[in-house]
Amino acid sequence: MITASMLVDVYIDINILLLFACFLGLISTLLLRVMGLGHAVSVRLGLLRWGFLAVLTIPVAVSLLSNLQGAIVGFNLSDFIVAQYLQGRFQIDPFTLDSMLSLRDQTTTAIMKPEGWVTLVLGALVLGGILLHLGRLLLAWMMLRRVMRESYLWRRFGRIELRLSDTVSVPFSTRSPGRRYVVLPSKMLARADDLRIALGHEFQHLRQGDVEWEIGLELLRPFFFWNPAFHIWKSQVEETRELSCDRRLIARRKLGVAAYCQCLLRVCDDSLTPRRLFAVNMPVVGLLTVERRHNAPRSAGLLMRRMEALVEAQAEPKSARLSLLLFLPLAMLTLVAALGIQSSGDWSQDRLMLSTIINLERLEALNETIPSLKVPGW
Repeated sequence: MITASMLVDVYIDINILLLFACFLGLISTLLLRVMGLGHAVSVRLGLLRWGFLAVLTIPVAVSLLSNLQGAIVGFNLSDFIVAQYLQGRFQIDPFTLDSMLSLRDQTTTAIMKPEGWVTLVLGALVLGGILLHLGRLLLAWMMLRRVMRESYLWRRFGRIELRLSDTVSVPFSTRSPGRRYVVLPSKMLARADDLRIALGHEFQHLRQGDVEWEIGLELLRPFFFWNPAFHIWKSQVEETRELSCDRRLIARRKLGVAAYCQCLLRVCDDSLTPRRLFAVNMPVVGLLTVERRHNAPRSAGLLMRRMEALVEAQAEPKSARLSLLLFLPLAMLTLVAALGIQSSGDWSQDRLMLSTIINLERLEALNETIPSLKVPGW
């Protein structure tokens, strides 16, 4: 039976594994560079996506198996640390060690049964942040509906609709439950080369499933907004998918690199006009991302890296097999990490010994603070 405590545990596990997955992502990137495959952006994109799915699904599977079979027998990080401490492998205050090991259970208890004004304030801030981001997501969907409502149909191919809009300056693709849409600025009809490149770019996004991934990540953002690992992961996915889309489109359509880069620059220039409607991040995948204020340097840096990658024009290896080959050991490490961060359940012999040491330390400290009683005449 699924309980609230299980859901909280899974939520905590996912957030911890996101941090672990970011570390594994850095290691895999370095590994690709050592193998001479630093340019294999499609492989990196596959690793990022499969890794994110592993982070979401493995804690759920571990929790369900633990609920069905009781405690899962296997590696537990807290028991391993206690065993190493008792063997004298490292020195630390036993009270500090116990506090660190019980932090996970304390967090779960604080979420389930908040006590004290600090816990209540933190809980209110997190809940307020979730509600705020859900509100922003709702606003983004309303803005997208407005854009789609003000656009008009140009072409239709099966379930794919090409639409023209006078209110957007950057081509983008999105979808509804039954249809996929590519929305183009109306003035782009006067630039045939740019129109051809923009259509090819958005169709490539549809082939890669980028729209579905973007929508999924935006739906998850309100629940992980406070975790920096989620934002790092999402930023890496966004950058890698654009690099992958550019290279695949150049290889598929045999487009000129110079014409492609000039198209990106012209669309970037168009997007800087005051008539820009993208006030919040809508669940869409555009030809490029142009952000103002504090995010402007990041967008400019991404555009520069895309153009540099196009100029390099390095052929990529078969991405599916290589991604799977690299993903399997990363998935096993994620599984081991998910098992390791589980609560140990019943206390082991080592944990009982640690508890005994702590009690003896407390008893000794208590004896030192109580002055000895001296009776006159004795």
